[in-house]
Amino acid sequence: MTISLSRILLVGGLFLPSITLLNDSAPFNDDPWDLDGPCQKYVEKLAVFQSEMVACATNWSIPPKVCTNCYDNYIKFKQYEYETKHLDNVFSLDNRTCSQVIYDNYLLSYSSDISTALTTKIWEKSRCDSCITINWDMPHNKSLPSFTDRTLVFQNRLYEWRNCVVNYTSGGLLVDDLNDLQNGSKICNECKTQFEELYGYYWKIYTTPDVDFCVDVETTMNDTIHLWDDVWKCAEKQDRNRDLAGIMITFATLVLLTALFYAASYIQGGGQTRNLIRYSRLQEDPRGQRSRLLSSGMSDADLFHRAATMPNVPIHQTR
Repeated sequence: MTISLSRILLVGGLFLPSITLLNDSAPFNDDPWDLDGPCQKYVEKLAVFQSEMVACATNWSIPPKVCTNCYDNYIKFKQYEYETKHLDNVFSLDNRTCSQVIYDNYLLSYSSDISTALTTKIWEKSRCDSCITINWDMPHNKSLPSFTDRTLVFQNRLYEWRNCVVNYTSGGLLVDDLNDLQNGSKICNECKTQFEELYGYYWKIYTTPDVDFCVDVETTMNDTIHLWDDVWKCAEKQDRNRDLAGIMITFATLVLLTALFYAASYIQGGGQTRNLIRYSRLQEDPRGQRSRLLSSGMSDADLFHRAATMPNVPIHQTR
């Protein structure tokens, strides 16, 4: 019983100082029992850059536009991550480098897991390299970002379309009353060229093999299409115009085919007026009746000529 009580007191002695320090709101690196105390300030600084990147990504999550709005936070975060992986001259109390302590010393490394999530789950999954090229120079802390040419072209065409739209809207983009609806019709007519150029360029890149846009551009284009189709109903107006044109073309085609049919029938009949033949007044063939297949385009003259060439068949004048 005495040994067990001593062990309990010993365990209590190990944890009580930490509890006291926490209650005094002291920093983590003031813990005298922490072997990794000399490395704590680097972890805390890394946490600041990670949290800033997380905050930026969350703020630009609807719609997702991390690449074009958070690239500065991403560069700072990756720069300090690089520095924490090269803390080869700073050691813990057990003589391990702080880089080993932060990334390799324990079964779990929250710093490493968070950094990996920010890199793979946010930056790479958003395909940011398709829109922004970062010339990394981490040893000198001089990494510079630059937008790709296709992203700049898309941005310029987007601004041209938006400038056109602004000319026909008074403050808001939503169609709320009759005046706004009339403005929507003007937008559809006056800004159609800019929209088609924007969408045409986007579609060209989208369908090109091994060439891609980042999620920022894709969501921007999707929102633009929804605005064009669902808010201003430009697609419905274009569909109605196409339907009307299709009806007119179909009607004209039917009229033309009908005219050609009757013209062909008239020409095939030798240009003569047709008369009906009263078969009851024709004498029966002495050799017996037989069926005849008459062409719809055969005229009276053709019938008269065909009967004249047949032997022993009296000729009857038709009326």
